[in-house]
Amino acid sequence: MNQDWLTVFEALRSVYSEEAYSNMAVNEAISHHKGCRDSFVRNMTKGVLRDTVQLDYLADKLASGGIRSIRRRPLIIIRMGLYALRSLDSVPDHAAVNEAVELSRKAARGNDRFINAVLRSYIRRKDELEESISSGNAALRYSFPDPVADLISSQYGDEAEQIMAGLNSPPPVVLRVNTLRVTRKELADELKSEGIQISPAAESERALIAEGGRILGSESYRKGLFTIQSLSSIMAVEALNPSPGSKILDMCAAPGGKTTMMAEMMGGTGDITACDIHPHRLELIEASAARLGISCIRTRLLDGTEFDPSMENMYDYVLADVPCSGLGVIGTKPEIRLRTDPGRYDELYEVQLSILQNAVRYARPGGIVEYSTCTINRNENERIVYKMAENFSLASILEMHSILPYNNLVGFYYCIIKKDAEFI
Repeated sequence: MNQDWLTVFEALRSVYSEEAYSNMAVNEAISHHKGCRDSFVRNMTKGVLRDTVQLDYLADKLASGGIRSIRRRPLIIIRMGLYALRSLDSVPDHAAVNEAVELSRKAARGNDRFINAVLRSYIRRKDELEESISSGNAALRYSFPDPVADLISSQYGDEAEQIMAGLNSPPPVVLRVNTLRVTRKELADELKSEGIQISPAAESERALIAEGGRILGSESYRKGLFTIQSLSSIMAVEALNPSPGSKILDMCAAPGGKTTMMAEMMGGTGDITACDIHPHRLELIEASAARLGISCIRTRLLDGTEFDPSMENMYDYVLADVPCSGLGVIGTKPEIRLRTDPGRYDELYEVQLSILQNAVRYARPGGIVEYSTCTINRNENERIVYKMAENFSLASILEMHSILPYNNLVGFYYCIIKKDAEFI
């Protein structure tokens, strides 16, 4: 049996049934099947997750009892088969059906004839079914659950479809140059010598766009010459622009991309306290700092929603990159669209507001706070900032920027706030 398909199935089962993150599920599945093709597994897994709404629509039309009659394991295989028939040009139709049937004999025994019938029915009815998708509403056409599509449409109006299309296109791999050790040109030359295609990113002099090769397995990565980080995140830290020698608090720091970037921008000087609520995630920050050769970062276990009086008025800069719905990074984490329920965000808003209010209290008078998220939900962005501002007599918003998921960017939001007075 094809190891690639079995590996994809195992990754998808972890995501659908155990709510695993797709990147972690794929990595774990690949580790169990050494002979599989890494790129095929990653692309197919992410593609099936991205298209799940459309694939389930088709399954509902094709199964005589509708989608509710299909058990979980055969449904995953049907999704895989339909995805292959629709999107894998390198796999002929007969081969896609055969792979799905063979997989069912291993992973969903007793369903091979049913799966064969569903997929062959799709081949016969393809034009009719695809026309019904292309003429459907925006949620179906872009494969978003109705509540998520409705949220985007209500907040962005005519721009909503462009946003949903952008979220369906994974951004490129972006490398942030470790300026403590190398220039952008020097890194580009070294990576090219390792067989990795490189081009400069126009949005930041610290960034390169990479293609091809095993980037994380490169000698340049091992030597700490770069970090993988989205362009949107890089732009947000550049907007904060910490001065050399500053005292900084990063309240929700793990896995440490923004933390280490601030250290690089300060030339390795100053003092950064990087916090997280989970001890194992602090270890990620420490490992990243060690690989990059950064010594000005110290970690601390901290719940950002709980105020610590000993930290009040202590920091020149405070970064509050808060937990969020993640709607801006659906392109790289397609499972997010399947787990988003805008009707249950009240608890999330309270967490975000608490962290931001504490961030302002931790900044010294005259200090700078940055609030950021990787979502495009304005209720988590502008609404939280304006709510915070109601609690301060003199807190000035210096800059506010929503980054939409176009042109190599992921959806992101940041706001720069200057603390002019004590917390009220």
